[in-house]
Amino acid sequence: MPKSFAEALGALAEKQGKGKAAGEIKSLNLDSSCRAARVEGLEAYSQLEKLSLGSLGLKSLEGLPTTLTSLVVNDNALTGASLTALTALTNLRRLDLAGNRIANVQQLEPLKQLSHLHSLDLEGCPLADEPTYRSKVFEMLAVLPHFTAVDELNKNEEVVEAEDTEGEEEEEDEDYEEEEEDDDDGEGEEGGEGQGTGGGAGGGAAGDDGDDDGEEDDGGEEEEYEEGEEEEGAKSPTTAALLKEDLSDDEEEYAEEEEPEDEEIDDDGEEAPKKRKRADSDEDYEEEDDDEEEEEDDDE
Repeated sequence: MPKSFAEALGALAEKQGKGKAAGEIKSLNLDSSCRAARVEGLEAYSQLEKLSLGSLGLKSLEGLPTTLTSLVVNDNALTGASLTALTALTNLRRLDLAGNRIANVQQLEPLKQLSHLHSLDLEGCPLADEPTYRSKVFEMLAVLPHFTAVDELNKNEEVVEAEDTEGEEEEEDEDYEEEEEDDDDGEGEEGGEGQGTGGGAGGGAAGDDGDDDGEEDDGGEEEEYEEGEEEEGAKSPTTAALLKEDLSDDEEEYAEEEEPEDEEIDDDGEEAPKKRKRADSDEDYEEEDDDEEEEEDDDE
């Protein structure tokens, strides 16, 4: 544990500020970071809005930045007299004095100067032992237009969410969302690289699939060609039969054409008479020869 408030402030500001300069830091939590009676070194934190100094043993509130809107100083050794230093914090909306030495409502008189004060925590203080202390606090601080909660309860003893608590929760949600977005971005980049690698492998696999598909297509074409040949083979006997029938028909027609021609020749009787005439002429010739021979015999 750091020995002084300044040492604790320096160490935690560097850690919580995430490398920001002191004048850029808006929120600090130094709860239980050291033991100190008073604060020191906060002058440089000109933009500080939220400050938590719980359980440090503080006895004084001098030296706090006037830009604060939320101040938590629970479980310290603060008395009513120390509250006078708060009158300069005119932007303060939330004040947590729980567990300090505030003995009575009159000691809260300096808080009337805090025109933006919204809520006040006094649990654990001696004045909270009185059953009606909340109503008395509301009466004391009735001049404050925005004051609505004592120990997170309103005048009707209904629970009221402190304004700055809501703001803190919203900021925590925003920080959580930002962290998630950063994680998602990191995962997205890793996923992109993985997809790139996987995409290359997938592309190669797709190429192999394409080759396989090409081979399958070739095989399919060969099968279709073979099926076509089989179909043609199945059809070829019919075609041959048809061709044979056509040839037979042609032969029959040709034969029929030749038969009428022969019949026409026989009917005309051109060739047969020629033979008869030749036979007749031979007979005549022989007769003439016989007559000549007879005449020669007679002459002798």
